[in-house]
Amino acid sequence: MKISCLTAQDPAVHTMFKPFALKMEERRIPSIVINVFKCYYTQIIQGAQGKTCQSDISPLLEGDVPAYESLEAYSDAGREALSQTVVIKLNGGLGTSMGLERAKSLIPVKDGHTFLDIIVRQAKVLRKKYKSPLPLTFMNSFKTHRDTMLKVEGLDNGDTGIPLAFVQHMYPKIVEADLSPADWPGNPELEWNPPGHGDVYTALVTSGLLAKLLKSGYRYAFISNSDNLGAVMDSRLLGYIAQEKLPFLMEVARRTHLDRKGGHLAKINLGSRLMLRELAQCPDNELEDFADIDKYLYFNTNSLWVDLKVLEQVFVENLMMPLDLILNPKTLDPRDPDSPPVLQVETAMGSAISAFENARAVLVPRTRFAPVKTTQDLLLVMSDCYLRTKLETIEQNPLRTTAMPSIALDQKFYKKIDMFQERFPKGAPSLIDCERLEVHGDVRFGKNVRISGATRIINRSRKQVKVPDGTQLEGEVLYG
Repeated sequence: MKISCLTAQDPAVHTMFKPFALKMEERRIPSIVINVFKCYYTQIIQGAQGKTCQSDISPLLEGDVPAYESLEAYSDAGREALSQTVVIKLNGGLGTSMGLERAKSLIPVKDGHTFLDIIVRQAKVLRKKYKSPLPLTFMNSFKTHRDTMLKVEGLDNGDTGIPLAFVQHMYPKIVEADLSPADWPGNPELEWNPPGHGDVYTALVTSGLLAKLLKSGYRYAFISNSDNLGAVMDSRLLGYIAQEKLPFLMEVARRTHLDRKGGHLAKINLGSRLMLRELAQCPDNELEDFADIDKYLYFNTNSLWVDLKVLEQVFVENLMMPLDLILNPKTLDPRDPDSPPVLQVETAMGSAISAFENARAVLVPRTRFAPVKTTQDLLLVMSDCYLRTKLETIEQNPLRTTAMPSIALDQKFYKKIDMFQERFPKGAPSLIDCERLEVHGDVRFGKNVRISGATRIINRSRKQVKVPDGTQLEGEVLYG
């Protein structure tokens, strides 16, 4: 349930929250952010778990969401709106799932180029194609800002005056046992967590960027993840939101078995607005229902189009962007399972869909969705299943006419990026004819290795096995 800051006035809550307020004030965190965090803390005190039951929502049916292919007529309107549009890339994520503690966007992903390299090249190509400034700005976290800005040094947004980056806020971790602020003197930075990409709306306000954009004549923002290189400016989608005067547009894709855990779109039973339910918001006894891809057809790609004027209005009316609470249980030190259990308050950017009257979703092709969350995703995008286009997007190879291969790499040897790169030193093998790839044990791949069909590679020995250059593999391959 979304709440306004005006509801968080209980004296008992105020007393419990005071240590958090002082902690955040010491870090010079803006009062707006402190009040937003207090709203979510109030919900926790009142017993909220950040869950949405299936009895509160209804699935969307086939045809409820218009298809991208049906919107071609909006392209001209989109080209006219380009001069009023800014591109925002969410760049706060660390590659922790791959053993990194710096910006994931610094990982080489295609042809030796990092995510950031390709995003910057995208910006330059699109500005030339559309003959429009198309300013690009990154929302970094306190852990990714420095590395990112050093990497993009020399890039600018021309005479638009739009900054290259703004920084998302941070929330104090909450000790689960007594709901007090986490304290970790050995490494005080671990007492804080990024608040999720839902913070983009608040960060736009507190940074002054929203006001600057509106004053400079920018009306629309295209917002997407930096690790999704398929998400690129599109004139027909921009035209759709501009011509139809939509406040908010979410790009969704059809769920497959690979997307069972992705946040799905639904209708709120009380009223007609759309809503996004993330996995963390699903009650434990409904997880099987959540994963039913024939019931919940559409998942959020986390690529959004927003009318900045309406965004400002919604924020002012609520004193915040009303977003669903997501409670993320962790240990205080993520690398120490024996450290105290904590709760991290987070929000999802797509949750704002229910804050806007007449918000819409559009069913986009998979060419606009090529995310990298694990080294298994990385191997797929690095392979010939995806191509880097002239527009610097990463799109499915047209020679690949069936579903993408499923990949399962032995997590003991491939989970961390340095281990992964050591075992694919000459790039990814060809997977264009592969249906499924499993690798068990320590295997190092040479150059121009080709994998076909359903292939299972097993190294039974304790020593690393090297697959020679030019090898073709298919079926079950045993070593040792």
